[in-house]
Amino acid sequence: MMRRIPYTLLVCLVFLITTAFMVPAWASPVEDSAERILAKSQAPSQGVAGEPKPKAITKVKRPAASQTYEYLCPRPDITKVKPGYMRSYGTDAQLPQGILPTPRTGRWDVSGGVLFARLRGKVAWPRYAWSGSFVAGGTNETDFTDGLALPGHIAVPTWNIKYAFRPNWTARYSGLGFEANGGGQSSSTITFGPWQQFFGAGQSVQSKYQHIYHRVGLGYDAVKSNRSCIGIFADWVHAEDRIQVISSLSVGQSAVFSKGTDAAIAGIEYRRFVKASANGGTLSCECKAGAIFLDDVVGVDAQAGAQYAIPMNSGRSGYVKAGYRLVELKKAQNDYLLNNALEGGYMEFGFIF
Repeated sequence: MMRRIPYTLLVCLVFLITTAFMVPAWASPVEDSAERILAKSQAPSQGVAGEPKPKAITKVKRPAASQTYEYLCPRPDITKVKPGYMRSYGTDAQLPQGILPTPRTGRWDVSGGVLFARLRGKVAWPRYAWSGSFVAGGTNETDFTDGLALPGHIAVPTWNIKYAFRPNWTARYSGLGFEANGGGQSSSTITFGPWQQFFGAGQSVQSKYQHIYHRVGLGYDAVKSNRSCIGIFADWVHAEDRIQVISSLSVGQSAVFSKGTDAAIAGIEYRRFVKASANGGTLSCECKAGAIFLDDVVGVDAQAGAQYAIPMNSGRSGYVKAGYRLVELKKAQNDYLLNNALEGGYMEFGFIF
């Protein structure tokens, strides 16, 4: 009984050693990662019967390269940039193309200014007086500055209003008016008034001259483009003249001349674009001239100048004008003669809206 004990222990020892060396095939070492273990243990999936198997991606096609285009005209190479053309607001190539500023259909053009005029003129009332043969060589003409002692230079306010009711048609109104006061010793003998009142040479006189000049009519742009315009106009002219002469020596010795004139004027005007600036402003020139006739009246109204306009929002713009103007009227009848002229530089400010 005691001799069987060593054999039993030996059998148990052999069994433990055999179990330690015989490891199952699915056991993985500790170094294997979780993804590798799952890949080994995952069984191949079987699809539904009749379902097509997806094709393996063998090659990916690259997108076609963009096509190149050749210019018909060769592009010049940039060789040199002049420093004078580079400015903070852009180059000369970026300057806007100029357009002559004109009011569109349904728009207004309103302006006002001053005419720095030289006053010239003569008056004869009555035209033929008994003293005319001794005073003025057979006529009874009195000069504004020498006889009536009126100022030779005055500032005359002017105004202009235009309304474009058709693409090429405008209704217009313009005018000017002033009052000139003079006084002093007359350099010549004056016979003035319906009763042929006599003012001797060297006599102190006080005079006042009031003049107003209106024009209402239509204008038509016969030739019109973005950069130039040629138009014609026809207006009705109405002028009012009032001259008062008072003697400072004789009490009650005074006379008042007051006459109205109605005539017509027809003429032509030309405007042209000259230059555009970087801020959108445009410089243009304009010339207009008209002949005054009818009702024993002969005259002229002509002007030439330049205009600089700055554009605003919604087709509006503001502008300033400057130039030279001549307005002359001469009316001769049997009972009186009146000749007045205003000439000089002018300046206007206006808006197109």
